[in-house]
Amino acid sequence: MDSSTEKLVIYARNTIPEKYVQKINELGATVFIEPWIYGEKEPAVSYDLTLCNIVLTLGLHDSLTILESAPNIQWVQSLSVGLDQLLHQKTIEHDLIITNTKGCTSIPIAEHTIAMITSLARGIPNMIYNQQAKSWEETNITELAGATVGIIGYGEIGKEIAKRIKGLELRVIGCRKRAQPLDQNDPADEVVSLEEIDRVLTEADFLVLALPSTKETLHLINEEKINKMKPTSYLINVGRGNTIVETDLIHALKTKKIRGAALDVFEVEPLPEDHSFWTLDNCLISPHTAYYSPKTIERYMDIFLENIIRFKKGLPLLNVVDKKSGY
Repeated sequence: MDSSTEKLVIYARNTIPEKYVQKINELGATVFIEPWIYGEKEPAVSYDLTLCNIVLTLGLHDSLTILESAPNIQWVQSLSVGLDQLLHQKTIEHDLIITNTKGCTSIPIAEHTIAMITSLARGIPNMIYNQQAKSWEETNITELAGATVGIIGYGEIGKEIAKRIKGLELRVIGCRKRAQPLDQNDPADEVVSLEEIDRVLTEADFLVLALPSTKETLHLINEEKINKMKPTSYLINVGRGNTIVETDLIHALKTKKIRGAALDVFEVEPLPEDHSFWTLDNCLISPHTAYYSPKTIERYMDIFLENIIRFKKGLPLLNVVDKKSGY
């Protein structure tokens, strides 16, 4: 598409720092901003969306109900990699283009994962629990050197995790939809297909989930899969909450079928106050913030600005999502 002569009108459902609003305006685009805070009810729209041809939103929670009142939308830029709500029959069948922020969050998610692995290995969740109870007790410790990390969903994020893990002298098995020959620069020791996930489960001392939300990954980690894990192993999820059957994981943590877990994503977010995960002393919880760093918004805006330029010139956009596959 060539939009060089078309007036660009952007409806942003996220806050944009003023310096980036100015840069957007300098590119000849008008932007209307009505923030939709994650976890809150969808706000009413107060602008004429018939003028809008670009939407900036969070595909994680926006199902694009505004589509009916915005017939001229051509492109949706999601500020989340995950498109849990954005991808459905109407948007898939619509000719609009969806792009995401793939690659923008890989470094902070990798750093978060390393923090979780080292915390679990040293028994930090249990130490915190004991501290609150004023209990002077020893806790289980796992030595990292020589241990095995299995990364289910070995894409850009998985590789960033693996790069850092290797510095701690751990073995890394990457697991992805299709196996591929190891590149000489690949930090993993081995990359296998999802068909070999059971072997990864049995060998991993730390199982890291970095999967997108698709039909194939929905509730992939259930009681059967968890039972294949070592009783001394840990599970870390920085992908999507619906990858795990939560009741099965809660049972496994309570009965010590695995030693512990660190979870950044959940089926329902924010995590309800009465959820069992809150009370488990062998579970670390973070409020879906693994993706975040002070540089996150800069990376988001850089890719959005570049895509605006490409959109104007009719060039291919960065990070176009295959709407049928979900990523």
